[in-house]
Amino acid sequence: MRAGICFSYVGRRVVRLPVLVKEQTVRQAICHYSFHRRWKAENWTPDRLAAEVKALGVEGVDFHAGLLGASAQAAELIRGAVAKHGLVLSGLSLSNNFNQEQAEKFRAEVETVKEWMRVADELKAPVSRIFGGSLKREQRQDPAARAAGQQRILEGLGEVAREAEKYGLVLALENHGGLPCTAEEQVDVLRRINSPGLKATIDVGNYMSCGQEGHVATRLAAKHCAYVHFKDMKKVADAASPWGWKAEACTLGDGDVDHRACLKALRDVGYTGFVALEYEGSEPEEVGVPRSVAFMKRVM
Repeated sequence: MRAGICFSYVGRRVVRLPVLVKEQTVRQAICHYSFHRRWKAENWTPDRLAAEVKALGVEGVDFHAGLLGASAQAAELIRGAVAKHGLVLSGLSLSNNFNQEQAEKFRAEVETVKEWMRVADELKAPVSRIFGGSLKREQRQDPAARAAGQQRILEGLGEVAREAEKYGLVLALENHGGLPCTAEEQVDVLRRINSPGLKATIDVGNYMSCGQEGHVATRLAAKHCAYVHFKDMKKVADAASPWGWKAEACTLGDGDVDHRACLKALRDVGYTGFVALEYEGSEPEEVGVPRSVAFMKRVM
């Protein structure tokens, strides 16, 4: 809320009265993956993750299916951890790769996503992050490989989006793995699927792996956004890259992503969902995550 002024008549006098004006605000969260090294090395539980997020003064947390492992008790563990520490579940992260040439592997990816969608439904998760498919840099330059991969991800995403509609869930397609990667590719896939069950996860750093500036891409995809990954990337000279550099993950504020411009693009379309830190830098998580949280709080 912020203070404003309105005018009222008292008798014949015009009186200025203070009022409160509701501002559009985005909410802060931390992705489970921000702690993936400590999660594995120290055998963390959902409760331990939630305690760490709470200690950092952040409201929301998402949980990563790939780190949790089995889905059987996942909803119960997540619900208990979030409630115990007074957090909000910002979403689930469903890892998948629909660019599978073998039919049985493709079918396994689809069924795994559906399995975790049932968990999302049980938790009433506001959004579940999802991928399209993996495509290496050299394959992206091959029209036949791109077309075949595109067809596979459209088939997989179409099927799970229809399932999401049955549950009333929102899946949010991330620009990850190469397919899609740019904002234009991401938006094109969403338009082709054309489902209320499929929106976008905007990862402000991942766009740089395709040579696209994060704030430029965010503005292009913003109106489709259902979730945001706050990440930073540093440009490192690379003669083999078509744009002359490669992107390396780093602590927020140390790289080349214009986070303030990304936030402006989101606010300009009225986005009021979660902005979730996804830390992938080389700095130890004990240091890099708190530093990234502090930066996120400053710019938000």
